Amino acid sequence: MMHAEHLCHLPQVRKGDASSIRQLISHVSSHMKALQALFLKVPVPDLMLNSLMLATIDPETQREWELIAASRIDIPTTAELVTFLESRCRALELLHTTQSLKILPATSRSTHTMGSKISKPSNTYEATKIVCSLCQGSHRLFKCDKFLIMKVNQRLNFAK
Repeated sequence: MMHAEHLCHLPQVRKGDASSIRQLISHVSSHMKALQALFLKVPVPDLMLNSLMLATIDPETQREWELIAASRIDIPTTAELVTFLESRCRALELLHTTQSLKILPATSRSTHTMGSKISKPSNTYEATKIVCSLCQGSHRLFKCDKFLIMKVNQRLNFAK
């Protein structure tokens, strides 16, 4: 929503300058009236939080969110955006786990045949150890019982 985005980017007010204060008042008033005229079901703070959050995420995640939001009749709430971002985190964590599997050469095994040494290299698949950043358990954060019982805003703050 462009009006909410404009409300998040207020014009600079210069010290002792009535003109710049009037510009700020005009900016806020016009965008607030425009939002009120739309009779939105989503509160203005949600619109502004969504705008601020979307400005910080990567373009690919932002594009995926815009595709979801565009397919809806109503404007998504901040809670719905947070749910989407949590889902995105889980997907990225799973991708990271899959990509962290490495082929590492194991120590060469030696076999003795008729007094000569023949080395046979072997490959093993080794995964990096998964450690929960909250409780240090051997699971991902999104599967942590302590994390899951936290309130949404607490989880969001911890994840940041």
